[in-house]
Amino acid sequence: MKTAGLPHSTVAKGLAKGKNDQSMIHSRLKKKSPWYTSIQDPLHGADCKIPDETGVETGTVQLVTRTMVTSVNSVAGCRIFSPYVNIQQNGLPGGGAESEGLNWQVLSSESDTNSIIWNAGGVNTSTHIGLPFPGAADLTAVADSHRIVSAAMYVQPEPSLSSNQGDILLFTEPFEVFKSGSGLLNPSLTDYNNSYKAVNYPMNSNKAAVVRWYPFARNDWNFKSFIRTNGEQDSDDDTSADSYPAWNIGFIATGLADTAVAFRVTMVVNYEFLPKFNSLNILGTSPSPQDATETDLVENWVQDMDVASVIPQRTIASSPSTVSPAHEDDTTGFGMFFQVIKELAPLALALI
Repeated sequence: MKTAGLPHSTVAKGLAKGKNDQSMIHSRLKKKSPWYTSIQDPLHGADCKIPDETGVETGTVQLVTRTMVTSVNSVAGCRIFSPYVNIQQNGLPGGGAESEGLNWQVLSSESDTNSIIWNAGGVNTSTHIGLPFPGAADLTAVADSHRIVSAAMYVQPEPSLSSNQGDILLFTEPFEVFKSGSGLLNPSLTDYNNSYKAVNYPMNSNKAAVVRWYPFARNDWNFKSFIRTNGEQDSDDDTSADSYPAWNIGFIATGLADTAVAFRVTMVVNYEFLPKFNSLNILGTSPSPQDATETDLVENWVQDMDVASVIPQRTIASSPSTVSPAHEDDTTGFGMFFQVIKELAPLALALI
């Protein structure tokens, strides 16, 4: 006797398909999340905000820093040691009680695989000084505090045919950075290779690469002030008393040819900030989106995300752009919750 409803075999196939489709459902949802899209590709993820409860209008700004790094002694490297905009205090180089903040560095010419030293590229290498992001001072002029929405370093090796050899290491360390400099612990290449989520690939694959920032904890999402409070000169070594956390993102290339090898580096950080004045309409301040479903999903997705990976050259060879889709594109008023229901509805109907 036949029973009413769907045949048992159809239900079984629906259940099996449901299990197989879980990854596909999450894959489609990721493409509908503005924040996750911005984390994956910050260069094309501008004007995005973290969809948590903020309670005040916020603005957004994207800082893009481009530089060329050249190898010395068969090694080359560049790192962001803090993506946060900051102002140094208490007698640091630059004169007076305050000086311009620091964000990134390149490898010292004294570096080798046994001793990685990050103290080049600044105005005073003897005190481990790096360089600020261009445009950072403009943000401090209009913002009361800020936080990171997404950030990344894009690396494009440009070897000649005769110098196309060596390895490229991509690394990231949240909140902590390896110490380096005169009189301090200088980590080896092995230390970086063994760091969490590190990726290593051969340069002769002729691939561009990206290493990404990722949200680590809700406390890190809090808006940070611009002032560095501990006043220590070793900005890349002791951040326990800072008003902003360190975040190590970078690459190290080793085993390079004796001739100089160039690397094109693009550093991108997208900020959400609290405005300092009422006269900021030109910056487009607006209520920050509140989407608990998207926030929770992104927190889980980043745990399995490829923090560092090779990418197509065309990803970098394009102008910065706003995130797509954007939170403003949602016409339902239910945000990611509606998208989840939309994805699960066919599966639920198959089980009825």
